Amino acid sequence: MNREILIVDDKIRVCESLGQNFKQLGYTCKYATNGSEAISKFLNESLSAVILDIKLGDENGIDILKSFVGLNASIPVIMITAFATIETAVESIKIGAYDYLQKPINFDRLVKVVENAVRLKELQEENLKFRNMLSDFSTRLITKNKTMLELCRKAKQLAATDLPVLIYGESGTGKELLADFIHSYSVQPCNPIVKINCSAFAESLLDNELFGHDRGAYTGADATFKGVFERSDGGTLFLDEIGDMPLSIQSKILRTLQDKEIRRLGGKNNIKVNVRFIAATNKNLDKLMREKSFREDLFYRLNAATLAVPPLRERKNDIPLLVSHFLQEFQCGNSQKPKVVSDRVMQVLFDYDWPGNIREMKNTLHYAAAIALDECINLSDLPPGFVEYQPTETTENIREKMEKELILSTLRKSGNNKKRTAELLKISRKTLYNKIEKYEISTS
Repeated sequence: MNREILIVDDKIRVCESLGQNFKQLGYTCKYATNGSEAISKFLNESLSAVILDIKLGDENGIDILKSFVGLNASIPVIMITAFATIETAVESIKIGAYDYLQKPINFDRLVKVVENAVRLKELQEENLKFRNMLSDFSTRLITKNKTMLELCRKAKQLAATDLPVLIYGESGTGKELLADFIHSYSVQPCNPIVKINCSAFAESLLDNELFGHDRGAYTGADATFKGVFERSDGGTLFLDEIGDMPLSIQSKILRTLQDKEIRRLGGKNNIKVNVRFIAATNKNLDKLMREKSFREDLFYRLNAATLAVPPLRERKNDIPLLVSHFLQEFQCGNSQKPKVVSDRVMQVLFDYDWPGNIREMKNTLHYAAAIALDECINLSDLPPGFVEYQPTETTENIREKMEKELILSTLRKSGNNKKRTAELLKISRKTLYNKIEKYEISTS
């Protein structure tokens, strides 16, 4: 990591002397001998810290400190002076100086102060980035569904481990978003998360994209290329649609997970990689194993920590939240007036089975918001063919609807007395509670 220090002293020899010592420790140093030059470099350089003399000829370093703090209070400023007084020390700290040292400077002491200040600044920046990341997820993970909330709880616990995670889910359910969520709660959330869709590459191209190649590995390979395992070193690698991965690549993935090292195409040496591994699929891996198109050893390596994202049709109590979110998202992205859906449209959205899941809902609502002529979205604003859709009722669907209605009517008759309801239905109270939870029946 490049760390740059600005040294401000009216004697250029002092700047250069300090600078030479810091350069030996890996720092880049900039110099300024007056206030205007110091403020210019403070504004235009990516500084990790500033060392500022209180007396700069006729200028007062305290005034320059005030300018620094007003411009960017996150950059630590260490004050130095040959004319130390308690008053100036207290004033400097009150204004916002990180520390205050007296000349002649003990360089070891100065180095320790600068390193502590820089480390604190970097930690604060990481924390801010992490908080922003979590804030972003709090607006993107839209749910009040019990299954989804439990899924997030498990994902958060797994994130604190180094176990590979396998995410199951239909297309459009938000598997990639869950991978982002796991990465955000991992040990190193500020390191990169690199994503790749395995179904988007031919076998030879996927091998190259995953593991990279050395210069001269094949005709046209005139430069070294780092694959995604190397690019995500220290962070997270997310492989989507792993069920579409060729068997030859699966064996290399398994070896990488076991040995934590890769070898580039055409390379002679193994390269150590420290990667948090997350994979996802919308396919039945058990079926693929029986068909000999997915390796059993890789499956059992991944199957230790699995998460299943439910389809939208199984979390319909989230539909009003998602509708509101996607309409607001469209409004913000297109500078339009806020829109709502009519009661009839909301009912249609509930009745629809959403084979494309969350992704299909987002596209549907964005289309409707763009087409609608007024603030209320009506049936005619939905995509062509959408209104004509009639969900097919299975025997199981009909049975569950009838059972739910029976429980609701019995609860009403008993005045919401669950013990009496269970007796009337001739089931145990535990069974009643399970069915109330299954059908998301409000008993308030």
